[in-house]
Amino acid sequence: MAKIHPNKEISAAIEYALENGYRFEKSNGHAFGRLLCPHNHRDGCSMQVWSTPRSPENHARRIVQFIDNCPHK
Repeated sequence: MAKIHPNKEISAAIEYALENGYRFEKSNGHAFGRLLCPHNHRDGCSMQVWSTPRSPENHARRIVQFIDNCPHK
């Protein structure tokens, strides 16, 4: 597992997304990056990954739920 995010739970959630075909684009500012759906079209799903969320565990859980609920699997 590559170290992507400073928080281990969020990093593991990003790795889970990558294993499921998502792309990760790093960004600057409040958002750490963005996860993009494998459905490479403008109606594809995307989610912001925050640099310092209030609850990193909840943010990681929401990332995994987002991946599992994607209609483009």
